[in-house]
Amino acid sequence: MDFEARKYNCLSKRDKSSAGRIDPRAVDVCAALNERGEYYTTSSCAGRCFLYRGDGIKSWHSAVGGDGGGSSGIGDGDGDGRIDGVGEEGGGGGRIGGAPGKKLGFFRRYRVNHDLIREPRRYFDLTSLARDPTGGGDPIPAVGQFDHGNNAGFKSKLEGSTSSSGPPSSPIWLRFEPFILHVMCRSLKAASALMGLARPSFKNVGLTSWNDGVEDDNRNNSKQKGGSPRFLVAIWGDEGLDMPLSTPASPGRGLFYDPEDETCGGSATNNADWLAQLVNERHVRNWSKIDRFVEAVRAMQARAIDLEHDGDVDGAIHGIDRVDLAAGHVSDASNGNSARGSQSTTNSGLPIPRSYDVVGDVAILNSLPEGDEETQREVGKWIMSRNKAMKICVARTSSLSTTDRSPGSCGLVQLAGPPRNPLITSHYEYGVKCVVDLQNTFFSPRMAPERVRLCQSVARGEKVLVVFAGVGMEALQIVARTEAKEVLAIEQNSVAAECLRRAKRMLERNKTVASRGGGKGAAERLSIVEGDALKILPTLEKASFDRIVAPRPKEGSMDGDLGTGDAGKEFLLQMLPLIKMKGEVHWYDFAADHELPSCDRTRDSVRTACESLGLNTEVIHVAKVGSVAKRQYRVCIDFRIIGRTTSGSSQ
Repeated sequence: MDFEARKYNCLSKRDKSSAGRIDPRAVDVCAALNERGEYYTTSSCAGRCFLYRGDGIKSWHSAVGGDGGGSSGIGDGDGDGRIDGVGEEGGGGGRIGGAPGKKLGFFRRYRVNHDLIREPRRYFDLTSLARDPTGGGDPIPAVGQFDHGNNAGFKSKLEGSTSSSGPPSSPIWLRFEPFILHVMCRSLKAASALMGLARPSFKNVGLTSWNDGVEDDNRNNSKQKGGSPRFLVAIWGDEGLDMPLSTPASPGRGLFYDPEDETCGGSATNNADWLAQLVNERHVRNWSKIDRFVEAVRAMQARAIDLEHDGDVDGAIHGIDRVDLAAGHVSDASNGNSARGSQSTTNSGLPIPRSYDVVGDVAILNSLPEGDEETQREVGKWIMSRNKAMKICVARTSSLSTTDRSPGSCGLVQLAGPPRNPLITSHYEYGVKCVVDLQNTFFSPRMAPERVRLCQSVARGEKVLVVFAGVGMEALQIVARTEAKEVLAIEQNSVAAECLRRAKRMLERNKTVASRGGGKGAAERLSIVEGDALKILPTLEKASFDRIVAPRPKEGSMDGDLGTGDAGKEFLLQMLPLIKMKGEVHWYDFAADHELPSCDRTRDSVRTACESLGLNTEVIHVAKVGSVAKRQYRVCIDFRIIGRTTSGSSQ
């Protein structure tokens, strides 16, 4: 299997961690790497703290000297499809992996937290481990729809992890684990470049797996193994901490903080704040290093590091066209950075565009090729000849200036292929199909990496609202590839809403969806509402959604990037009352090139809207996710509601 296929398969899989998502602070770095052709991430953790009992080794352990009844333990997921330390022992105290008579240690985690400790006295109260399992840290993940297969018995593991059972003399320890990331690289050259970018921020960087596709004992004969070479880079942070919070003599009483000490007028409160400071300082330093690493990755040249690796021709068609399988985008591999509307000339003299999009079985050129109608038809036939899956080739003749951002019936000219009216196709992305009316709806296959990032952000059991759903690919991806409890999609364009309804019926028959009930079960969790978002949003229950996704369409002069609009503030004011405390919002805006990368105007508009409603927010992620015109970009800002202020109006 070549690199592109392995990357596609890896990113298509649902997250198998206990939270069902990538850590919020790791989403940015994973997205920056996954959008590049040379890399894809296989596991990640942005850094976490937790309390624990036992020997501290993340493995499938049970208590030494068990009575044969067994015990269960669960580790926290590192995200990106990895679960560390999930195990359940039964029979024969202390056995692991079924090995008879082999007794190992005991290890159980409590109050895993990937964020700052905001309630120190609650978090470090060792007397409340049983009645307050989170301690203000990460919520205990609910058991979603995927309670089968590898996750069979997941509920019992989760319940076991919240108990305070264990050896009665085991002291409680505090641990902070820094950032960790595993990245698969296309070639050794790409791996070397990545390690060079990571080392200024992280000390522990190395190539942990190296399979060059050649048998170790027969390298001189260059005998190939199955598949392409594989190079796995591991990046670790160094902001670690491991310290005891209690002693074996008094395991339930804190060395530094105990609630009883507060009644005696001691310095217990100061000690709790000090412990929180130790952890929070490491979190902040850890996140700062991640941010520097992300900036370095995004500063890399847009051109692929190397495409000529021996035997690695994945992503190339006949050595000319380079295809992004996920994003439905084709560019000329021989011409470096391709500009919109630029063209190259083939040996036949045809003015072939350097890039074009592929939606379903339709190739879409951004503009008409140069030349007369016959030349344009030949260009269309040439493009279709590069991929037999393409049945039609069209070219845009007008800009997307309408409210629904559709080209209209006259906005596309067919260059090649059999006539099709209306011009409707089904687009396949990471195992999920959507229906697209190319003349009357807006859809961008280049947003596929962004949709992957969104899916990686959705945690188990969340209730998700998708506003401006369009043909619904975001909603379909979330409901089919995550363990979201419910997804509500709102769309005003009647044609797009009908496309989404048709896609929902297709999802019901999709047997590849990995949830109980398959595609039918996923479709049952998707609700579609057609109408104006400004009229529908006020009718929804307040504080009822864990996540809001708002891929707002561009509105021309009404957008703030042109200096004359309010950047969709009226929509934002209607959405914010619907989000729960600690809920996250993915808000899409448009920015001119001079506003990047900070996007201060977008940040200010979000902050102002939140403050007017008495909400405190924390920005998690800001980045451009696509180009809409020359020197104009679509950007996304992810922010979290972390509290309420005394001021501000309510709706």
